[in-house]
Amino acid sequence: MIDWLEISHFAIAASVELELEDGFSAVTGETGSGKSLMVDALATLLGARADNSLIQLGQDSAEIQCSFSLPSEHAVFDWLERHDLRSDNELLLRRIIRRDKPGRGYINGRPVNISMLRELGVDLVDIHGQHDHHSLIRRPIQQALLDEAAGNQSLLDELSSCYDSLSSLQRQIDRVNNQQTAIQERIDLLKFQLTELDQLDPVAGEWERLEQQQKRLHHLQELVSGCQSVIERLDQDERSNINSELVKVCAQLRNLERFDSQLGAIAALLEEATVNVEEAVRQLKDQYQSSEVDSIEIKEIEQRFSSFHDLSRKHRVQPQMLAEHTIVLREELQGLSNPDAERAKLEKLINTEQKKYHELCARISDSRQSSATKLAKQITAAMQELGMQGGSFEIALNPLAADKISRHGAETIEFMVTANPGLPVQPLSRIASGGELSRISLAIQVILSGAAMVPTLIFDEVDVGIGGTVANTVGQRLRDLGKSSQVICVTHLAQVAARADHHFCVSKTNAKKKAGAIDIAIRLLDQESRIEEISRMTGSEKITKQSRDHAEQMLASA
Repeated sequence: MIDWLEISHFAIAASVELELEDGFSAVTGETGSGKSLMVDALATLLGARADNSLIQLGQDSAEIQCSFSLPSEHAVFDWLERHDLRSDNELLLRRIIRRDKPGRGYINGRPVNISMLRELGVDLVDIHGQHDHHSLIRRPIQQALLDEAAGNQSLLDELSSCYDSLSSLQRQIDRVNNQQTAIQERIDLLKFQLTELDQLDPVAGEWERLEQQQKRLHHLQELVSGCQSVIERLDQDERSNINSELVKVCAQLRNLERFDSQLGAIAALLEEATVNVEEAVRQLKDQYQSSEVDSIEIKEIEQRFSSFHDLSRKHRVQPQMLAEHTIVLREELQGLSNPDAERAKLEKLINTEQKKYHELCARISDSRQSSATKLAKQITAAMQELGMQGGSFEIALNPLAADKISRHGAETIEFMVTANPGLPVQPLSRIASGGELSRISLAIQVILSGAAMVPTLIFDEVDVGIGGTVANTVGQRLRDLGKSSQVICVTHLAQVAARADHHFCVSKTNAKKKAGAIDIAIRLLDQESRIEEISRMTGSEKITKQSRDHAEQMLASA
């Protein structure tokens, strides 16, 4: 529950410090006194949208702090643990709204995004405003209320994920179907391109070999002539050749070796050189002496060289990449040539997801039907207590068409009501008046809040438009609800306030003595002050002994 709340420079409040109790607390005060300030501050603290208009006039910032005490096993602590925000069993929330800078949020003293305050707040405080009944006529709201009562959120999350998957798969199949013409055109183009490439039949590394062959054949005559000249100089020149000269030099050194033995090593080197010269001459003769320029071979190489160039320009790839490009195009053709296989694969996945979808829908429908029956009985019973004797409430589950899927299940939800006995139920949006809507909304809120796990429930003047014995019933229901939760109700009804375990009164004050400054005070009333406030709330223009006695009787009966 909420232990204490501090508000600084928020709206018309300069500084408010409030300690709260468990059970049912009523908040009352004159019209315009700021009774809903505490509710607005808590909503802002828990992530509601905030702007500069919430900052007190003349101030640069507003600040709200709140401390909660919760049982150690509460799910909130698991959330804090996951986000590394736990501090023993304490929970302190803080939000600062700044005029010229972005606001800031804190959980247990650590800065957090405002979205994290909002996420955490869902499990801490449930706020029902006085205008909530206006949304009750909307079918999505009706469905959300039923699902909340049924505890269907986890199933709905699974269904939403399954719906997204089905939608994605269907888009893929539609794309396959819609692209058949384009696919066939692509297949025809690929076949034509591959026919050209297959005629060339490029092989990896062939382009590099062609370049070497072309260079060699273009310079073959020069190669033959030059190598013949080298052969003659090495060995065939009758007057002088390198080989014969080396032989002579070796013989001369061997003749001189008898005078200097070191010359033998030098002679050996030159003799080795003569062997190398002879081998070089042999290889040159084998390779070039009989070579002739083959014009047919040159023409064939030139044609293939030109074909590589033409196709590389046509396919916008480098000549050396044609072999790899051919493989890529062939793989693409194989993939496109069997669109039925892709469609069959997608249809198989769709069938699996559809089975899962329908199973989830069936589970949600069963849960909704069971909860709808129970909830309708509870609301019908509450209507009798809230001044609509003989009225009846039903919840219709209207199936969708068999071929239609929805993120929210296999049916739509519609609240049906009749406020008078003997008349058939009709949709809530057609039959209920504003006052009836308000009372039905209050019944739903109290019933659903009683089943919720949220520790603090706040009702902000949801009892507008009711009075008399109905107001007594509302007060008693809130008091009963306060036995299991902390309940705070902003009310203008003396009958409701009289049944509260604790009674807070809000009033305006100018204690700050500043020009134009308005401040408020919130105080916990003792028995005597409570009698005075309830006397005022009964409509007495002047507090008299009679009005006081009436207030005392209301408190005693409560």
